Amino acid sequence: MSRKVLTVEKSKCIGCRICEQWCSLTHHGVINPAKARVKVTRIEESGVDVPVICTQCSKAACIAACPEGALSKNSKTGAIKVDKEKCTACRKCVTACPNAAISVHPEDEYVLICDLCNGKPKCVENCPEKALQYLPIETSERIYRSKVVRDTAKGGKRCG
Repeated sequence: MSRKVLTVEKSKCIGCRICEQWCSLTHHGVINPAKARVKVTRIEESGVDVPVICTQCSKAACIAACPEGALSKNSKTGAIKVDKEKCTACRKCVTACPNAAISVHPEDEYVLICDLCNGKPKCVENCPEKALQYLPIETSERIYRSKVVRDTAKGGKRCG
C-alpha cells in the first residue's frame, strides 16, 4: 500500500476553520482552535486563508531537533508521534519545522503535531470545500506538478 500524505489546495480554502474544530474535538473533546493540530492562517493583505499542516516530512527536522527523544514516526501512517511524558515543550521542534505546523498545548507542557488521526484525518473528512485531502503520495505529487505547469502556462514563475 502506498504511503498517504495530507495535502492542501489553498485556493479551495474558504476560512471556515471547521478543520480546526474537528481536530480539537477529536483529540481533546472540546472545540478550541488553540488545541488543534491544523491551523488556518489569514493573510490580511490578500484576504486569503491558508491551512497550515504538518506534511510528515520524510526526514523530519522536528524529530532531529528534539533533545528529549520525545518525537518519533508512526510506522503505519508515517505521522509524527509525540511522547507527552518525554516532551518538555522546549519548542526546539517548533522552530525546526519548515511548515510552522507545530504548536504547544495551551495548558499542558507538550507539543501538538498532526497524528493523521491514525490514518483517517477528521479535518479531511469534514472539509466542506475539500481543500484538505489525504492522498497517496504519488497522486499528491502529480497534482502539484500539474498545478505548477498550469501556473507556468499562465505566465507564472519559470526556472532559468
